[in-house]
Amino acid sequence: MSMGIVISSIAAVTGSGSSIEQAARAAKQAIASAGCGPEQIDALINVGVYRDSNMVEPAMSALIQQQVGIGLEYGSGDVPCLSFDLMNGACGVLNAVQVSQALLESAAVQRVLIVSGDAHPSASAEPVPGFPITPVGAALILEKAEGSVGFGSLHIGATEELPAKVGFVKLREMGGTGRSTVVVDRTDTTVDVLLKHAVESALSAVEVDDIDITRTVLVCGRPTPDFPELLAERLGLPADALCADSTDGDAHTSALPVAYLTARDTGQLDGQQAVLFVAAGAGPTAAAITYRLR
Repeated sequence: MSMGIVISSIAAVTGSGSSIEQAARAAKQAIASAGCGPEQIDALINVGVYRDSNMVEPAMSALIQQQVGIGLEYGSGDVPCLSFDLMNGACGVLNAVQVSQALLESAAVQRVLIVSGDAHPSASAEPVPGFPITPVGAALILEKAEGSVGFGSLHIGATEELPAKVGFVKLREMGGTGRSTVVVDRTDTTVDVLLKHAVESALSAVEVDDIDITRTVLVCGRPTPDFPELLAERLGLPADALCADSTDGDAHTSALPVAYLTARDTGQLDGQQAVLFVAAGAGPTAAAITYRLR
């Protein structure tokens, strides 16, 4: 019997300026929806990039794990929860899926929790001028399932040049505001370059996994306002086969979970063969993976 990796639960939350708090809230909702307890999570991967107070250490995954209450007490024979950060911008959630596939090959791992969330380092819940990312937290639980359903292989496209700096703190200029300051500069990233890598990755994923693209829903983020519609057009997909992050702004690392949740809850996935997840962002880089529904 073949085995696949599926999304057993997913959640998204807004309303807070803290990336840690929102990721933790989403994680708690996803765990409750999955019908399990925190002690049944075997691994936690955090893909958020922009952090509260520009914290570097400890790993944000450890702070999120603490708030969710996963593995805080160990007993004889307990297997500790593995938690770590994995940062690759908007593509990070798909990289985390790939890592989860490897982890779930182990008989000791039954559930992997992927969390995301970006916020301005000042933890402001209100929009900050010049900061293009909307604070959103998301979480999805991946589990094993019998059959040919679930995620395929990950495909990535990127430029060969050294990536330009996109989010950074100007150390010489920050003065006493370094904990609450960040500069985000996306002027070097054009939609044409993002589309080039996204189309290449998407078509490779569909071909390798033998997916009928006419029975597929495209789920993607919105790194630029017109990116989703242009991507669907270049892939030959009609507008009703597209579900993009619809938050006010760019949900960044949470964009794909938010868009998938919308597609699922509105019935857009009913009767379809697969979902095609496509992310694109700084680098410029793009990633794509299929998710077979039946």
